[in-house]
Amino acid sequence: MGTDDLFHKRKARKAEALARKQKLKASGRRFLIVCEGTKTEPLYFSELLHDLRVPPQRVKIAKNDGNSPDRVVAHAISLQRDEIAVGDAYDCVYCVFDRDNHDTFAGALQKIRGNACAGLQLKAITSTPCFELWLLLHFDFSDAPFSPAGKKSIGDTVISRLKKKPGLTRYGKGDCGIYGLLKQRVPNAVENAKRLRDAARGLEAQTNANPWTNVDELVEALRNWPDL
Repeated sequence: MGTDDLFHKRKARKAEALARKQKLKASGRRFLIVCEGTKTEPLYFSELLHDLRVPPQRVKIAKNDGNSPDRVVAHAISLQRDEIAVGDAYDCVYCVFDRDNHDTFAGALQKIRGNACAGLQLKAITSTPCFELWLLLHFDFSDAPFSPAGKKSIGDTVISRLKKKPGLTRYGKGDCGIYGLLKQRVPNAVENAKRLRDAARGLEAQTNANPWTNVDELVEALRNWPDL
């Protein structure tokens, strides 16, 4: 008898939790952000969401489950399918990862675009070479390609250029306060990112163009959160 009571109580709690989710869903859209990075990107978007007063129930930043594009996409698919199973899918799941030197970059993009992810509402938010390109675009526009230099990796060359910008001479991955420091320059970064994409049109530009980013698309979606 006690076991039956416990079963019914658990079932009732699950039903109540689902009802709360469905009520939240009816009142607005929900986004999920899955990042490759464990610090830089999650911190940036967390600070952005806090500044915009976006409720955490609206936009969730998932914990990292691997630092390669294929792991990001696999984790995003798993989390979305969990929500679908309880009838409460995210309206969009943003997969944030870099081109850098990842062997799985092109494959991750193809998977998001392919039939395996049909109906899952996944969107790739990528940067070539790395996320710091988005930060650089807050200051000025350049479509000059990046490449390794001496002992510096391609990502290091982006960071070296970023460190020449005002307020970022001591920049390091995982630094707090980067969004706040660059907040007033966000419109400039959005415009410059769009110019980069205009200069590299075509479906394969996201795979092959250097430099390239569409981080602005996620940032703009979050800045318009009252309409979520």
